[in-house]
Amino acid sequence: MREQRRLLGIFAHPDDESFGPGATLAKYAREGVDVHVCIVTDGAAGTWDPQAADEAEHASLAEVRRRELECACRALGATLHQFGYRDSGMEGAPDNKHPDSLYQADLDEVAHDIVRLVREVRPHVIITHDPTGGYFHPDHIKVNHAVQRAWARMGDPDAYRDLLAEGYEPWQPARLYYTVIPRSRIKWFIRILRLRGQDPRRFGRNGDIDLTRLGVPDDEIHVRLYVEPYLDVKEQASACHRSQGGGGAARWLPRWFQRRSMRYDFYVQAQPPNATPHDDLFAGLDL
Repeated sequence: MREQRRLLGIFAHPDDESFGPGATLAKYAREGVDVHVCIVTDGAAGTWDPQAADEAEHASLAEVRRRELECACRALGATLHQFGYRDSGMEGAPDNKHPDSLYQADLDEVAHDIVRLVREVRPHVIITHDPTGGYFHPDHIKVNHAVQRAWARMGDPDAYRDLLAEGYEPWQPARLYYTVIPRSRIKWFIRILRLRGQDPRRFGRNGDIDLTRLGVPDDEIHVRLYVEPYLDVKEQASACHRSQGGGGAARWLPRWFQRRSMRYDFYVQAQPPNATPHDDLFAGLDL
């Protein structure tokens, strides 16, 4: 009997699982894959969408974002895991000095947590942020570095021997992918912003994202995953994150235009290296 496929997404913040690869997670969950989502931080340092600010009277931002995250994972069909490091801001933000922040956390400690989870879930495929964090957010970059460090130790019985003593047997996933955006898509989006009179170097709710620095060369992408049938689920999951606006960064675009631009999710295969292009994260795996 064929083993059930397992997929683990490891992301920095509540909402990263939905606003980014939400359609990918929904696709595989509905195809019978055992999908897990790990969120490394608690979201406590985020900002409130003004339309959801009334919720702040009843709970902390971390509590609200946990409920939103649970809602999103139910919609996606994923099992949720959360580490609870305090999240950080963009480079230079005061929140980065908080002693409990992911920014201040020891990289090996974060990698240790990831190895424990991987040995528990035993995924065949892992997806996470790329080395730039997508838009150079320090938490995204820290998660990428921690996953890279953890990768070499997941299947090593001599690494983190305390985990072995606790019953966490070594497990080596078959593949590691980075979620990416093609540079061609970024250039297209920049043109639209400039036509609207907006500065692409001051993008985002806080104006702290420079789109001109973003994107991966199209010829470096290994997987172009068709996800159009699952965009409704992605939207449902994204809407759970009401405190963060309930959607992606291009909500002002016509809905039909958004959906056309999101028909595919894109991935770079980080491990094993030197991959050839393929159309599925599990393509060619003998499970």
